[in-house]
Amino acid sequence: MQAGDDATARAEALAALRERLREVLGSRGYTRKDIVRRSGASRIPLSATTISQALNDRHPAPTLRTVTGIAQAAEADPETYRQLRELWHRSRPGPDVAAPAPCTDVSAGPGSVRLAGPALLQVQQAPFLTAGPVTAFLTPYYARPHDIDLERLLAPALDGKTSCFVLLTGDSSTGKTRALFEVLLRLAPHRRLWRPTHAAALADLLGNGLVAPGDVLWLNEAQRFLQGDRAEEAAAALRELLLTRPGVVVVGTLWTIPYWEEFVRPPESVGAPSHVRALLEAPVTHRIAVPAELSEAQHAEWQSLARSSGDPRMGQAGRAGAADGRVVQHLSGGPELLAAYRMGPGAHFTPAEHALITAAIAVRHTGHWAPLTEELLAHIADAALPPRLRPAEPGWAREALTALVTGARADGRRTDIRKSLTALVPHRDTAGGPTTYGPADYLQQNAAVAAAAAVPGPALWDAVTAFTTDPAVLMHLSYRAREQGFIKQGGVLLRRATVAGYPTEWISLLLATPVEARERAEMALWMAHHIRWESAWDMRARLLELAGEGADASLRLAVRAVEEVDVSDAEEVTHLLRALRDLGHESLLIDRDPAGLIRLSDVSCVSDVLGQLLEYGYPAPAARLARRILADRAALEHPPMMLGLVVAHRLCPPWCEDGKAMFSAAASRVDLSGDIEPLLSLVEELKKEHTEAARLLALRLADAIDLRDTDFVASSLYELRELGMTAASRRLAEQAVPVAELEKPEAVGWLLDELRYCGFNDLVAELLRRDPLAELDVGSVKKVVLLLWALQGLERDDLVRRLLLDSMRYVELDDAECTASYLDELARVGRPQTVRRFALRAADEVPPSEVARLRFLAQTLDREGLPEALDRLARRAVLAVGPYSHGFVILLRTLREHGLTAHADALIERAAAHRDVSYAVRRTGLLSSLRAAGETEAADRLESAVPPPVAAAKDPVKPREASPYGRETDGTPAAPWTWSDLDAVEAHLASRTRGRTAATPGTSPAASATPR
Repeated sequence: MQAGDDATARAEALAALRERLREVLGSRGYTRKDIVRRSGASRIPLSATTISQALNDRHPAPTLRTVTGIAQAAEADPETYRQLRELWHRSRPGPDVAAPAPCTDVSAGPGSVRLAGPALLQVQQAPFLTAGPVTAFLTPYYARPHDIDLERLLAPALDGKTSCFVLLTGDSSTGKTRALFEVLLRLAPHRRLWRPTHAAALADLLGNGLVAPGDVLWLNEAQRFLQGDRAEEAAAALRELLLTRPGVVVVGTLWTIPYWEEFVRPPESVGAPSHVRALLEAPVTHRIAVPAELSEAQHAEWQSLARSSGDPRMGQAGRAGAADGRVVQHLSGGPELLAAYRMGPGAHFTPAEHALITAAIAVRHTGHWAPLTEELLAHIADAALPPRLRPAEPGWAREALTALVTGARADGRRTDIRKSLTALVPHRDTAGGPTTYGPADYLQQNAAVAAAAAVPGPALWDAVTAFTTDPAVLMHLSYRAREQGFIKQGGVLLRRATVAGYPTEWISLLLATPVEARERAEMALWMAHHIRWESAWDMRARLLELAGEGADASLRLAVRAVEEVDVSDAEEVTHLLRALRDLGHESLLIDRDPAGLIRLSDVSCVSDVLGQLLEYGYPAPAARLARRILADRAALEHPPMMLGLVVAHRLCPPWCEDGKAMFSAAASRVDLSGDIEPLLSLVEELKKEHTEAARLLALRLADAIDLRDTDFVASSLYELRELGMTAASRRLAEQAVPVAELEKPEAVGWLLDELRYCGFNDLVAELLRRDPLAELDVGSVKKVVLLLWALQGLERDDLVRRLLLDSMRYVELDDAECTASYLDELARVGRPQTVRRFALRAADEVPPSEVARLRFLAQTLDREGLPEALDRLARRAVLAVGPYSHGFVILLRTLREHGLTAHADALIERAAAHRDVSYAVRRTGLLSSLRAAGETEAADRLESAVPPPVAAAKDPVKPREASPYGRETDGTPAAPWTWSDLDAVEAHLASRTRGRTAATPGTSPAASATPR
């Protein structure tokens, strides 16, 4: 196929994909707001903007993840899901997987483990000795028990079975990355290998659907993908991929402390969503702990391998780790690097180099996970160096950093360990891009506390505040600062995060500011000026948050929202209009004339806007929009749009010359394939203007209903009957009665009721001639009872008796109240022996903990003279109900009402011995409820069963209360401050950081810390 033809075919496939997505939403009757809500509860959360762009022909093609998320939220069937995936793949250019050359993209791949090699996959090189013949990059591999577990978990997925994510956790330099490299080199040397570099790259890779069955995803240092910008999105997409597609292998490494423990820690707020935690707790995720030390037996095997291999590095590591078992760490040179650092400045490292290393370790210790810039490290190192040791050269920091990441100084002297292991590691997102830095893992894990204590606190926090630009990192630093008591610094960091684009919520700003320092009006105005939003839905939430914080802030944010909204985008307009209406500022948006500017292609949202204009009392703009819609004749096929036009014709000034012709055309052309609710609303509205059009539409609707769906037929008969559409009701009933499915007892009962209410007695008889009782799928007693009631209404005791006797052995007694109704009817038409057998079965099977429903069954058993069954039911209920206010009191009263005193006493004694009785007595309204019900003795008995609370010992020395204003970053107590003071703090620090930093030209850092 020629390139032009190929592009045309892709464009046609993309158009077909969007059209199919719109059909899926229309057929299920879901609005975009519904999809946003439903996707939030699923494994693929989607924003309103993402959905809008996926359906809009003027936007770039949606990702496969977006298409999958929409299909799942709309409950598409498997065939539709297959069609959507096929169309998406046809709309994409074919992947070029020819020669996997060295890749500099942020999501490098596809390559393979063999082609990438150990260096590219970040396997630490075993340092070379100063003498000896060895030139291999890696030493011979010593396999340990975790290697067996690793191969056992990966092999099935590599064979095409359930996908898996295997995560090796442990300390730094324990062989985690080497273990992954070795197992893949054995099992999957030539499989396609993807190796993204950060969370955003992983999210894009998965969103574009590039990872296929048989591929391997390499996530070394997995904290890069599980925190930061888009980490939640990437985690959700990865979990979805692993759970829904077989044959995908994902491997990664992670420090146990702090990363693993932090990621799996339950959230502070109940119900807080975490797709990262959900991924790590998923059944497809497997954690393998890699031990830090070798046992004595393993050490002996290591030494044997060292002798047989002839590699002197193995022997040296074995001898160095003989005492503590940390052989693998010595192999990588980690302990030597740590020793060199601990020698202090002027030994292995120059003072400037040592200060930069210390700065990098200290910054990591604050919780800053992103790569570190030269300016940030230079500012901290400059403050840490004594004046006499500060370099005179302007480019001192860059020269020292280059020496630390390359291992060689300009004069040829070395900074690395055995020409391999460097103290700092460089990071680049792309070839030729700016260099950022991070400390060597082994140093970070073993020197963090000492390094943090060695740098001045003010300089450290000034630097991370001034030179950090990632909003997610800034917000995390804000939390960490407040945890350490640096409340003011935390507030500055939160402000910086908000300005950088973090979607800060108003409650977060309040919680970060002490009550004594709050100035709510000024804070709300600041938020109104700086808050960002990611979607129209998010924007609406921000508006409503500030609604109660004064008119000035509310108005300012409303003006910003109106200025920034795309008035041609119907979805954005409808969300903003609804939010502004709640605030009383909708006129701000209407003055921008969305009625004349919105694109009409998004039919659903355009109809929402028209409905809002009518509801909010703006007839002139509504009429203008209605004229535009009517000019596009396709609108007559869309039920919600047509409904809006009909309402507009009634409420607005004359805007349509021939309304009756429009109504007739709409009734004959409107699309009937979507949700029935807007169609019924349209019938109701047409009745007010044009009765014949309403009847025509109702008849068309009766012809379009799925006649085999008995529930749907019955509900449609009800709606048409309520609308007075007798002819349509009759047509629907006549067509449905011969073919409706008769398996569901509740649906059959509903249909019989509706036929009776409509007065179609001949059709009732016709339906009964089909013998619906012969086809029933009995199921729950709740469903059977609905059919019983319908047959009672027809006064067909013969059918009632037959239904009871036929279903008695198979009906599921999952509801005590409905079981009581069933038993009442059985007692009326059945033999006593039959009634007794069923009563005993009911007493044994109904859910005993639903006490409110249990009362009805107890009444029936007592009324029918069935004491044995009543006794059994009471015994089960006593065992099932604990001392909780509502259910306990109801059960106790029920037992008393039916003379079951022994069971009532047993219930009280069980409650008195219950493990939760203390909580029930002290924290709930149990005692007051019992006394209100006249059960004073029971209340006294339970109260006596609870021991009195033990009074806490008084502290003879009253502890000094912490200041609400927190501490300065140098550890001294902070003086009282207010929100307004933070402006001066930022301005003061801006000048300080500019004066002391080694910033490159053009750098304009914002600042943050406390004036000295």
